[in-house]
Amino acid sequence: MHWFANAYQIDVDAAGKPAHEYPSIGHFFIRDLREGLRPVESDFVSPVDGTLRNFGTVRGGRLEQIKGKTYTLARFLGDEEMARRYENGVFFNLYLSPQDYHHVHSPAAGEITRSVHIPGKLWPVNDWSMANVDELFSINERVVTYIETPSFGLVAAVMIGATNVGKISVAYDSFISNTAGRAVTAVRNYSPPIPIRAGDRLGTFHMGSSVVVLVEPGRIDPERVRLEAGKKVRYGAAVLHS
Repeated sequence: MHWFANAYQIDVDAAGKPAHEYPSIGHFFIRDLREGLRPVESDFVSPVDGTLRNFGTVRGGRLEQIKGKTYTLARFLGDEEMARRYENGVFFNLYLSPQDYHHVHSPAAGEITRSVHIPGKLWPVNDWSMANVDELFSINERVVTYIETPSFGLVAAVMIGATNVGKISVAYDSFISNTAGRAVTAVRNYSPPIPIRAGDRLGTFHMGSSVVVLVEPGRIDPERVRLEAGKKVRYGAAVLHS
């Protein structure tokens, strides 16, 4: 396992147990972190260890994929009505490389009310694909989790599949993405809704990929965002200046 960690410059000291105790690369990829390593700093936090590729405002039903290229929110979510709720709201696009910790956490406290699994392709989500594949995030397989929050309205956390992502699993349900024979969108409504705290685990990538977080309009002032586009972020870090 050490050769793999060295190849991708993975911080093995951050893992929950020594690298030699993981029976396979797959197990190492979904490693936990050491207890207390990522304190939850506020009521709205980064859901992952990764890179903040970009953030901004949803305009005309579209989000920035990469500079100079956008994609359609309604197609991305698979739901025009839901997409309208986020018009003029804020989005965050976070990328997880192979060296990153691969669990995804809730950005805010609230209740999970709905999940949507949208089957799709597994294009890589590297810079080349982002620049050259139109509607990349709306083509790839994805899992949308909707969280009703008291402070930020209905927050959507979207986990996006990619090349070599064997599956996406969620912590609050038993379904798994990228399953043979599953070719239609599956919507699950939770009644009663499932309580979740900021920083609680939402799901897991079984390889690297991307997460997009959507917040309804009027809930977040983009000027308060303390994270920098293009820079590394850590799970649990406060997104907003106090």
